[in-house]
Amino acid sequence: MMNFYFFTVGTCMASFLGLVVDRFPNQSILVPRSHCAQCLHVLGFWDLIPIASQIFHRFRCRYCHQTYPVWYCLFEAWSGLLFLACVNGFLSLPQLLTLLGTAVLAIYDLRSMEYPLMIWCCLHALVLLFSGGNLLMLVFVLLAIGAHFFFVGMGAGDFLLLATFSLTFSSTKILWLIQIASAFGILVFVLKKERDRIPFVPCLFLSYHALLLFTMFSK
Repeated sequence: MMNFYFFTVGTCMASFLGLVVDRFPNQSILVPRSHCAQCLHVLGFWDLIPIASQIFHRFRCRYCHQTYPVWYCLFEAWSGLLFLACVNGFLSLPQLLTLLGTAVLAIYDLRSMEYPLMIWCCLHALVLLFSGGNLLMLVFVLLAIGAHFFFVGMGAGDFLLLATFSLTFSSTKILWLIQIASAFGILVFVLKKERDRIPFVPCLFLSYHALLLFTMFSK
């Protein structure tokens, strides 16, 4: 029963984060109430149950039958599993927060090549609160400031995210993370038709996720 409870909490958290992704920074995340983006019909309780409502309505709005993106459901299920992993001791709370926050930043980067600094600030403050700072974090923050004024091959947001990662990873794992993320980036660059810029935050997110999974299963 406890596992079901925490899984449900995780899916609800992802549902809220999906709302943040859809509205921030152009709209308020509090008003208006959740509604269909196509017909603007306000969604009722039975339309807002994470995962279940989407599957029951076959990923469509039950008022106008507009198709919903499947990633909402996958995001909710993934978040629920993360909460289960955390409550059962496979993930620490700072690692859970980092995964959720980085996933949101990765979605922004994939959608519009944007990096909402406010979201990173909230994420970093929460992780810092539960883990404490270190010297490596300060180094990455300084690199982010430098990248804001000078071209160094990586964006300031990427260095800020590495600063957050350094709160839950050792320097050795950070080096591995950068190498894995770079390999992902090269692969995306090769496959992408327009090769001017690539979204690198998703590469960092996948690398962080992969290293955490490796750590979990190697215990």
